[in-house]
This record gives sequence, C-alpha cells and structure tokens, in this order.
Amino acid sequence: MSIQLTDSQRAVVEDQGGSLLVSAAAGSGKTKVLVERLFRRVLGKEQADMDDFLIITYTRASAAELRERIARELGQRMQERPGDRHLQRQLLLVYQADIKTIDSFCTALTRENVHLLDFSGEQGLTADFRVLDENEASLLRRRVLPRVLEEFYGDLSPGALQLADSFGFGRDDSRLEELVLDLYGKLQSHAYPDRWLAEQRESWSSMPEDAGETAYGRQLLADLGRKARHWAAMLEEGLSLMAEDSALHKAYSGGFWEAAEQLTRLAAATEQGWDAAAAQTVGWPRLTAARKCGSPELKDRVKSIWDRAKTEMNGACAILDMSSAEAAEDLRRSAPAMEALLALCGAFSAAYQQEKLRRNVTDFSDQEHFAVHLLLGEDGSPTELARIVAGRYREVMVDEYQDTNQVQNCIFDAISRGGQNLFTVGDVKQSIYRFRLADPTIFLDKYHAYPDVEHAREGGPRKILLSQNFRSRQPVLDAVNYVFSAIMSQEMGEIDYGEAERLNFGASYLPERDGCEAEFHLLGVPINRGGEKPALSRPLAEARFAAERIRRLLDEGYPVTDEATGGLRPCRPEDIVILMRSPGPRLRHYTRALTERGIPCGAQEDEDFFATMEVAVVYSLLQILDNPRQDVPLIAVLRSPLMGFTADRLAMIRGKHPAGGFYDAVEASGDADCQAFLGLMGELRSLAKDLSVQRLMWLLYNRLNILGVFGAMPNGERRRENLIALYEHAKAFEGAGYKGLFGFVSHLRFLLETGEQPAVAAGCASGGVQIMSIHKSKGLEFPIVVLADLNKSFNRMDLQIPVLVHPKLGLGPMYIDLDRRIRYPTIAREAASARLSREMRAEEMRVLYVGMTRAKEKLIMTASMKGAARRLKELAALSGLPTPPETVDGARSMSEWILLPLLRRAEAEPLRALAGQEGMYCPPLEDSLWVVDVHETGVYETAPAMQRPAEETEEAAALPVNREALDYVYPHLAACTAPTKLTATQLKGRSLDEEVAAGT
Repeated sequence: MSIQLTDSQRAVVEDQGGSLLVSAAAGSGKTKVLVERLFRRVLGKEQADMDDFLIITYTRASAAELRERIARELGQRMQERPGDRHLQRQLLLVYQADIKTIDSFCTALTRENVHLLDFSGEQGLTADFRVLDENEASLLRRRVLPRVLEEFYGDLSPGALQLADSFGFGRDDSRLEELVLDLYGKLQSHAYPDRWLAEQRESWSSMPEDAGETAYGRQLLADLGRKARHWAAMLEEGLSLMAEDSALHKAYSGGFWEAAEQLTRLAAATEQGWDAAAAQTVGWPRLTAARKCGSPELKDRVKSIWDRAKTEMNGACAILDMSSAEAAEDLRRSAPAMEALLALCGAFSAAYQQEKLRRNVTDFSDQEHFAVHLLLGEDGSPTELARIVAGRYREVMVDEYQDTNQVQNCIFDAISRGGQNLFTVGDVKQSIYRFRLADPTIFLDKYHAYPDVEHAREGGPRKILLSQNFRSRQPVLDAVNYVFSAIMSQEMGEIDYGEAERLNFGASYLPERDGCEAEFHLLGVPINRGGEKPALSRPLAEARFAAERIRRLLDEGYPVTDEATGGLRPCRPEDIVILMRSPGPRLRHYTRALTERGIPCGAQEDEDFFATMEVAVVYSLLQILDNPRQDVPLIAVLRSPLMGFTADRLAMIRGKHPAGGFYDAVEASGDADCQAFLGLMGELRSLAKDLSVQRLMWLLYNRLNILGVFGAMPNGERRRENLIALYEHAKAFEGAGYKGLFGFVSHLRFLLETGEQPAVAAGCASGGVQIMSIHKSKGLEFPIVVLADLNKSFNRMDLQIPVLVHPKLGLGPMYIDLDRRIRYPTIAREAASARLSREMRAEEMRVLYVGMTRAKEKLIMTASMKGAARRLKELAALSGLPTPPETVDGARSMSEWILLPLLRRAEAEPLRALAGQEGMYCPPLEDSLWVVDVHETGVYETAPAMQRPAEETEEAAALPVNREALDYVYPHLAACTAPTKLTATQLKGRSLDEEVAAGT
C-alpha cells in the first residue's frame, strides 16, 4: 500500500545510521511517519521482524492505539500480498512486539533481573512484586513519614532544631511533612537522587563569602542586568516616539534620558559583582507636566512605558537592598536547617524504600530507578545487562520525546548503544507536563546541538524538522504563527519561533471556503466600585457568550468537512469543543449556559470526583456507618435519593426535637420512616463490624440499589463508573494491607482534603459539545475549537511554599529569624523563584500553543477582563512585533499574550478604540484576516429562554392546547403546603403540627 510522503517525511523514513531527532510540529503526521519508518525496516530489503524494535509511547492508551494501527496496516498490506510468508509472520509478531510505555518496559526489565539488584543486606524484592498505584503509594508515604519524624525529634541536632522551629511550626507536623514529601517527589526526576542530596548538602556546608559568587547571586545579577537593558531600551523607544510631539518631548525627554542612562550603568555594574550593582542606585526623576502636548494618546502611551519601567525596576532592584555580606550571612544562617532537611529527606527515602521492600511492592518511580541501576554502573557506563538488552533491538523508537525526564533519558541511552540506534520524535512546543517532572531541556539540548541531516557526518547524530501541518486550514495556522512568532523566544519560551518552527499549510481540504478566520472576542467587565455586588459573574458572562456563539454556528449551519465524503456539511454539536486551562471551577457555568441555549454538552472528568452527588452520598453513608452522630453526613444521606426525606420532613423532625444532635432527633421521632431508617442503620452497622470494606461496599450497593438509583439519573452511565471506581479504590485500599471502615473513611477524608482523587475511567458524556482541559485535548483534533477563559491569571501557588526546589539551583528557603519573629526570602529563594516562574511561564505558553493547534477549521478565542480599557492601554504601550521577552514575561494571562501582538493588527481597531489608541501604527500583513470584537457583559446578565431542538418545537406546535387545563389553580394549595422555613414568631405559642395544618 503506497503512502504519499513529503520530502521531509521521506527523509525521516529512509534515514539510518545514527541517533536521529525528529522535531515534528503539531499536525505534521509524526505517527504516520513512525509507522512507515518501521515498515520500511520490516518489509524492505532489511527484512527485520516486528519484535526487533522497542517502541516507547507516553501512555498505555497510545501504545494500544499504535499497536492496533500497525496491525491494521499489516492486514491491508496482507491483502495486496496474500502469499508473503514474511508478512504473515509479522502479523503474529506484532502482538508480541515491545510497544509499551516506559513504566511497562522498566517493570518487565526489573522482574526479569530482580536478582541483580543490590539492596545492601536488606530484604530484597522477589519477581512477583506488586506495583502500587499513586494513591496507595501516597498513603504508604503518609504512614512511613511520622515514624521517621519521631526518630528525627528523638535526636535533635542544632540544625534539626532550627528546621523544626522554622518550618515545622504549628499544631502538628503537617507543614514539615509537606516539605519533605514535596522535596522527595521532585527528587524522583534525578537519575541518582542520593547523589543529588549529597551534592546539595556539600553546597550548603561550604557557602562562599560573597553572595555574587554563589549560583543564586549569579542568577539574580544576570536577571537584573537583562531587565535593566530591556527597560533602558523601552525608555529610548519612548524618546523616539516623543520626537513627533515637541511639547511632550520638552516635558519628558530629560527624565527619560536620565533614567535610561542609569539603567544602562546598572546593567554594566551587574557584570562586576553584587556590591558594584548595589552601589549603582537608580533614582527616578519627576517628569515635568506636559499640558499642551498635541497628542493625548501618545502621551498616554509614553507615560505607560515610564510607569511600567519604574514599577518593574523598583521591584527588581529590591534584592540589592542588602549587601553581599548580609545576603551571604542569611544563607549561612539558613544552612543548618537546609542540611537537616536534606538529611531528613534522605532518611525518609531510605525508610520508605525499606517498607516497600518489606511489603514486596514498588511505586512507579522505583521502576525507572531500578532500571538505571541495572543498566548503568556507578561511573555511568553501560553494564553487561545493558549490552544484552541493547542487542535485542535494531532500533529504539521513542514517541513524545519532549516529555522525557533525566532518568528515562539515561535508560534510553543505555539500551541504544549510547544513542547510536535511537530514534526520537516529539515537539518541544507541546511539552506541557513539567509538573509531572518532564524536562523539555533534554529535547532542546539535542535540538540545538544536532546538525540538520544534510550537514551531519555519517553515523553521527542529526535532526530533521517536520513543519508541514496536515490538520488545520490556513487561517488557523496563520493565527498560530502570528501569535507565537511575536511572543515565543529563547529567553521567554525556551525556543525561538522562527522560520523553521512555523507551521506550514499541508492539508488538502476540499472544497475551499471562506469564513474560517480566527476570532478573538473580549468581554469588558466593569470594575466593581462602592462595594456593590456585580450583577453577573465574569465566568458566567463569558460562558453565555460562548454558548451564544456556538448557537449561531449551529443555526447558520456553519460548514465543516465531512471525513467520510470529503465534502462540506453543516456542523453538529459533536464537532465543537470548548477548551480551558482549568475547566473544573468553570464547568458548571458552561454546562448551564449551553443548556440555556438548548445545546447538548458533555464534559471530560474534570469535575471533582468527591463533589459528584453519587460519591458524596456514599462517602456520607460510610461516615455515619462509622459514627452516626455527625449531622452533615447524616442529613446528606437522609436527603439523598437513597432515603428520600424531603427538606420539609427534615425540618419537621428538627422542629419537634430542637435539642441535641440530629441523630437524637431522628431517634426521638416515633414516625415509621425514622424507625425504618434506624433499623436499617443498626443492621448495616452490625454487619460493618465483621465485613471487609470491599464486601461492605458491595453489600451497600446491592441492599440499597445504589447503582440502580444513580444509574437511572441523567448521566447515569458516568455515575455508575464513579461508584465502581470508589469500590475499586476500596479494594485497592485493602490490597495494600489496610483494614477497617474507620481507616477507609479517614483515607477518603485525607484525599478530599489534599485534593487527590482515585483513578477514574476516562470518558465523557456521549454527544454534544465537549468541554475539556487543554491538557486532555493534547493529541486530539476538532473541527471547531472555542478556546475560553483565556484571562485566567497564571497560577503561582507552587511558588508560595516555604522552601522552593529547583533541579539545578537546589533549595530556595525563606529565612526565618526566630528572635525577631520575622521572615523574608533569601537570595536562594529569590533566584529559585525567578527561574521557576520563568519556566512555568514557558510551560503556560506551550499550553496555549497546544490549545490553538487543536482546531481544524475554526478557532474562536474568548476572554473576559475587568477594567479592560485601562489594561489594554498598558498593553498597547508595550506591544510590538516581535514583543520583547521581558514584556512577554510581564503578562498576567494567556489573553495578554494574544493581545500584545493582536493590538498591532488592522482588524483590532475595536481593541485600540477601547484603549484610546486609535492612531497606533499597524504594519501591513499578508496572512489571513482575524475577526476581533469587544462586547459588554451586561448583555448576558439575563438568561435566555430555554431553547429546544427545532423538531421538538415543531412537534409541540402541532399539538392541541388545552388552555383551561393550563390556567387551572388548585384551590386548597395553602392548606397542604408545608413551609420550608419557620420563624420564631410563627412558632410562638403553636405546635409545628398546628402551623402545618393552618397552612402558614
């Protein structure tokens, strides 16, 4: 079967003889190329076998999908060559081939060679060890850590005492526990965690006298110099703008020149050391009033540059308030606590490992570290086993290489003869899993070091770029290229978005059509003044706008390409997806807004597992089986569909017996429903004493028909999946060696408090507009993408913990002066925070890239912004093509990254008008047009009437209307209605029964 390949794809398929890195842009067909490269080796002159290759994929689902695709392709080729014995053999071998995740590979390697692992005299693993899931591992760590802390407190050194007093203060050890667990988790990305701990302890024990000579000081001085040069350049640009207005130039130029010169001198001083930079202070002169300038909008623009430069540089220069000696002294005073923290983490790691060995279990990180010990010696050279494993494979193929970490990279090198037969493919612009310890710098280092295939020496490493996009229409690609060529750079994004990185149109959509322009819609939200509550929340306003835009697409029959026929057809709800950075908190707004517009929708499992009705009810039921005298869970169960008590009935029970807990009120009631409930509770609590949690859960499901009750509700299939997942979690809880209802309830409470969730089967409600996170959309494509909630502020919560951890810089603690009872950041923390913040921004930029490149035919972006006019004015003053990295770094949200270059387009006149910058220069552009508009949220304050599908409306219109029945009012309604809330005045002197009988 012949497959059409581009020149670049053909080069990837045919190239052999060394390490090959393929940088495959979004939609460039990397999976097709990987499969075709495999087939050329298997079915070509080489006549290799399927099991001669190791193919590593990112998830089990992608591994299964790839295996199925290879098998399907083999079947099609078998039809063309039915007598080919070699092809018949490959059809059998494909199901034995090593197409797996790195976890699966490492687990198999460890089972086969567990006898080669040296556990230093401790009880070792056996080949039948069990791999813990993440929830089990987390629970085990929480069990081991208190024992380690007891030993830690039993032998307090001065450093340990300082650590406990500084970072372990509080009613319990939770803060110190979180600190240790956070450090331990980040250690797992290192190939040799113990070695990293030892290096860090050595670094803290021998801190230089000069703060500028530390890694932290050098980092901060470099950052300060870069910022000073940037803002000096921006002030000079402001001077050039003022040349157009003599009055403005006369008023402002002196201050601009003076400040720019001071910043230039500061940038030079940062190269001479800490104290030299501290001596070069920056004073901001007062600007002369410019009352008679000819252009108010030009005045606003240059004044915005001045204000932003002043604010940014004052913040950056704050680190120089202390001398080099003072900064170094803070580090030396923090050193004993940091050394104690590192030692405590090492002790916990050893104790946790010992407990896992005792139970004959491992966690996911163990698999990779065991593989490193099996494949590499202490000096990093391959072991005999590594040479044997490498001999099994003609080539090692790694998909999604941009999401590799250092441990995995060591494994790949060891089993590929030092990288000689390593084929890696990925796109660093789609590396969005740094929070899972992925390290995109591994891909980037090779990307910058490897020559293009045309210039590589024979057998040497080389790279090939796939930049043709076969997914999206030209307007979508133009929008992506326009935004990222302006904002993505080596300094801010970790890679330059140049000609080699641009997406080139390669899709063969037929027939061509108009109306595919990228859209950007800004919803202006007025600033809340005077304490008045806004009439409409910002998320709901944006959700209603998105729903209205989708409704128009459906009503207009917006044409999309039919995959079956290749022609055009009207779009359906299933063709549309709403993508957000974090849909969880916004999900209810979008489902509500879509429902108001009569649009069916389904959401991926972004909702909180414990917040779903079915799980919350079962959790409450388990709580009261353990202890029924808990009012909130008890009322939740009574009010649930399982028991059916109405709110009026619960109010009546409490009204008759207001004293004591609610369980006392239920016991005191002699009514049949309460007695039946108490009888059921007594029976279940008696059984719970003897049953395992797993059997108790299944008994509850059967006795109360829980699966049937919730399965009959809307989204019943999904509710059943959640209930089964909770049952499976109980099964895993006991499989890990834990027992008892109280222990399981406590475990669920811990998961609820920490935000962790059991693994739930992936899926979404069938049909309708899908709502999902950008992370879950990676690898998928949709005809129409609505990229929403773009003004969500970047999350900086990870930078708020007491001790930051950076893989290269190390620990960044706060300094806590116990005598003066104050705390402030050390330069180590400032440096780690600055580096982590920049890396997080780079990751957020890649998340935006993934979101924008999911669209095939139409990309619609929405953002709602408070005080939009003022913020747009600030952005307009700093916008440029390209936008300077420091300006990009100062953005607060993804929407501002889009707005910075978008303000320079002719179509963005509504944005410039709102900012009062109608006269801003817009360079001529040759790419596709955008649709840019500004909306007021007040339009979306009132919910639209519920809409029904057209066929239902027509059917209803054809039915006869019984007006008399519609107008009928039951005459005795007041006499049979029980109030849901009674005041003290109403109850005074009369019983509740009398009040109900009276109908008040």
